[in-house]
Amino acid sequence: MSFFDTIASEVSSYVAVTDAEEEVCELYSVYYSSGSKERTNRVDPTRPSVEIEIHGGQRTIALTIIQNPHINGELGQTGGVLWNSSVVLSEYFARRSISGWPLTAMNIIELGAGCGLVGVALHRLGARRVVVTDQRRMMKVLGKNVDLAKKTAGGGLLLATEYDWEKGAEDQSVVREAVDLVVVSDCVYHENVVPLLVGAMADVCGSRRDGRRAVAIVGQELRSDLVHQAFVEALLDRFVVYRIPVDPSVDTFYTLYAVWLKE
Repeated sequence: MSFFDTIASEVSSYVAVTDAEEEVCELYSVYYSSGSKERTNRVDPTRPSVEIEIHGGQRTIALTIIQNPHINGELGQTGGVLWNSSVVLSEYFARRSISGWPLTAMNIIELGAGCGLVGVALHRLGARRVVVTDQRRMMKVLGKNVDLAKKTAGGGLLLATEYDWEKGAEDQSVVREAVDLVVVSDCVYHENVVPLLVGAMADVCGSRRDGRRAVAIVGQELRSDLVHQAFVEALLDRFVVYRIPVDPSVDTFYTLYAVWLKE
């Protein structure tokens, strides 16, 4: 069974998303009624490195992640530090790793990986192959975290490569192998990045040539309703979109989507 088949067998428990405006109204009615200030910060973005514990799997995974807070002072740069969504998404994958998801057989690419927490967590959870990617400015800190992760026993192969959302991967050989899962964690902070990100997602998901479908799992912290609506609208243009309910403490402030290209 492919990973797409696994996801397709679960969609009855997901929420089909067919209209961006309706989706935003539903999400943000809960968000605003709950008070956005009630969310718990899971990370400290001011420190050069942080210790993170990922719960939910067969065991707690302890990770050290190097950050570069200074990068975030540059125009258009947000990936130099961890964001809450990366912890939420990592813990979701940890829970799914013990409920039948075939991580040990999967080739995974993370777009806009930033410091690389989600990709590193998937590596530690036993994924066969994980490629974490970001723009050139982020490769130094991302490479450090990949090197650090390799010192601890993980699953399979863990690689890092530059990936420009307009031009594609710098090293095409790294992304040539058929992809099962594309991971995107909190990459949408402005409307301007939406078409570039969705285009990159479509390129990677459409790269398979064996008749099987790739799936993208997207985790996004809820901030601007207008930006989120623009993102969902762009996804719906090219993808089948399902929202994955997690639990009230997560769903109030974050949203997870499973998407795959329309036929």
